[in-house]
Amino acid sequence: MNRLIPAFIIVVLIISGTTSTADAQVSSIDSLKTFLNSASDTLKVKTLIDIGDIYEEQDNKEQALSNYFEALKTAEVIQNKEWLFQSLIAVAHFYENLRQHNVALEYALKAQKIAEEQNNKQNLYDIYDLLGGLIYFNENNFTKAFEYGEKMMRIAEAIKDKSKILYMLGWFGDTYRIAQNADSAILMYSKKMQLSQELGDKKQFAYSLQGIALAYTIKKDYEKAIDFYLQAIKIGESEHFATGNFTLNLSQVYFDLSNYEKALFYAESALNSYKGSAYIQMMLYNELSEIYAAKGDYKQAYFNRLNSAALKDSLKFAETRNKIDSIQVTYKTEKQNKEIDFLNKQNELQAQIRNALIAGVVLIIIIALLIANKYRQKKQSELTLNIKNNELTLTLSELKAAQSQLIQAEKMASLGELTAGIAHEIQNPLNFVNNFSEVNKEMIVELKDEIEKGNYDEVKIIANDIEANEEKINHHGKRADAIVKGMLQHSRSSTGKKELTDINALCDEYLRLSYHGLRAKDKNFNANFKTDFDESIGNINIIPQDIGRVILNLINNSFYAVAERKKQQPQNYEPSVLVSTKKANDKIEITVADNGNGIPQNIVDKIFQPFFTTKPTGQGTGLGLSMSYDIIKAHGGEIKVETKEGAGTAFIILLPFS
Repeated sequence: MNRLIPAFIIVVLIISGTTSTADAQVSSIDSLKTFLNSASDTLKVKTLIDIGDIYEEQDNKEQALSNYFEALKTAEVIQNKEWLFQSLIAVAHFYENLRQHNVALEYALKAQKIAEEQNNKQNLYDIYDLLGGLIYFNENNFTKAFEYGEKMMRIAEAIKDKSKILYMLGWFGDTYRIAQNADSAILMYSKKMQLSQELGDKKQFAYSLQGIALAYTIKKDYEKAIDFYLQAIKIGESEHFATGNFTLNLSQVYFDLSNYEKALFYAESALNSYKGSAYIQMMLYNELSEIYAAKGDYKQAYFNRLNSAALKDSLKFAETRNKIDSIQVTYKTEKQNKEIDFLNKQNELQAQIRNALIAGVVLIIIIALLIANKYRQKKQSELTLNIKNNELTLTLSELKAAQSQLIQAEKMASLGELTAGIAHEIQNPLNFVNNFSEVNKEMIVELKDEIEKGNYDEVKIIANDIEANEEKINHHGKRADAIVKGMLQHSRSSTGKKELTDINALCDEYLRLSYHGLRAKDKNFNANFKTDFDESIGNINIIPQDIGRVILNLINNSFYAVAERKKQQPQNYEPSVLVSTKKANDKIEITVADNGNGIPQNIVDKIFQPFFTTKPTGQGTGLGLSMSYDIIKAHGGEIKVETKEGAGTAFIILLPFS
């Protein structure tokens, strides 16, 4: 698909204060809209997709989706398979960027069917990349992800495209590593290293070294990990490309080894390399704060924490804008889906409105008479009620202030773990963006050389590769953006308003965040975690920030329980946590279960009391389960516990279905 201006370039221009790109985009949209009036049907589809791409790069999701749907509708009318494929994959990418995996999968599977019917190698490669590399990968469905990855590799080998093979070897390495299969990851990275050496691609050679180092970190072979990181840094410095990823990861290794001086040196080097990214800087300041705190330099630890908080405040405006955009997109989608039905029922609705207006006028007259009759009685008691209301308002304000302080304390207790989880989740798509952007810089040089030689066949091949790479940059940049937006919701203040929420996606997101956050705090921590979701549930009406905090609290408690049992019973024990959902009559049942030590029967009745905790001093506020209990009750649900000493614990949440 033709992506006119890569999203990451727009981000850079906005950060630097440049407006010329935005002006150019407005001009491009105007020109393309003018062209639509005289374009043939086929060109009209392409132009609509191009306009949608520009709007999406401007983060104008409503206009982007509108143009994609118009392109899809036109392609269906003219029955052009190629442009029907391009329209479907554009819509699928749009919904995947919003992390609406089920909707994205629906359109992607339709595009896959067309690509397989036409047997178009490039289209097949693109749709397999979307399905395996994004949708199933983001859902942690590694079985499906690997299935599509193998198909992509076969296509790359069949067309003898070494750049695609190089990319796939790195993709397999990354996927095996995220799936905690370190040995297979090392094998893939080693193959990538050999091919990049053959191609003379020193940057990809260095990234292969980094991948091997990350895999050895999983195996806790820190000596080998450090050696490979240092090799990667040396190549990066000699070739003059950014080594921020290498230095950051090396800092974390030294931190795990309690070598805080070297950890500090490499963390500061990473911070200098990430000047352009506020999100990354915010996480790096947190990393520096942790290192200084471990060294006992609490002044510097506090200073870096303040820097992180300042960056967080600067991003709140963007978060609010993105939330508004998301609401507008949802509204636009529903409006388009219901538009035809609305037109068919317009006359009927108008008649109903007229009848409702007449009934409303009659009702208003009746209400006015009742109000007049009660007015004098109300005046007589108004003075007494005002006095009591003022007293109640003062008491309520004091209670709300105390409640807000308690909620903030519990929220901050989990914020550090979430920050580490965010860093882990966003690292992979950022690596993709960095890798492909560097490759494109080199390919543009090659493109210019071939143009001077007059070798236009080779120019077309290189241009196609650049176009494909730009698409990957766009996808992964938006993927990183979607990850950050979704994950930072936990740190926002609750609006108190319910909204339709995919409860399965919410549980899955906080399960991964909890695990990666605990791993970031304690590299020795490890546990198996599984999910068993009832896919028929769909969306339920909840306050997602509040329910998310309940789920996160329960999962953190389960991981803590299995970690404690592992310390007491290091042999013949496999820590495990299961998160499941299912329908239970007119309610939704969410279960968080573990095989930890369980809760003693003599304290089971106390666990929901405020400030009661079984954790050592300094490791728990005693507010988590109390707040969780209040949040669930406020949603009209209930929370209960089933436990057996020495066998484990299961917390069960029951929420109304609607």
